[in-house]
Amino acid sequence: ADALGPHAARVPVTAPKTGTGRAYCAAPVLDVATAVLAMEHGLIPPTPHVLDVCHDLDLVTGRARPAEPRTALVLARGLMGSNSALVLRRGVVPPGGR
Repeated sequence: ADALGPHAARVPVTAPKTGTGRAYCAAPVLDVATAVLAMEHGLIPPTPHVLDVCHDLDLVTGRARPAEPRTALVLARGLMGSNSALVLRRGVVPPGGR
């Protein structure tokens, strides 16, 4: 929540890893796929198995939330201290384009 500052309560967050468990090197790929599908289908999936929510963060729980996300931030943290961040942005199809 601190990284998002005053916007934390307005940025929907999900954590698919709570449903998939530790997938080791496949975990970031699953997170990227989740972000791409959320942008494509206009639904942010809920964070599975979470009951208590930090009120400073808009964590999506319970059921998928309709949204039109144009940008997604995917964060990954490895066992040996590696960290990565990937920003995905929804493309725009030009008129008459594919």
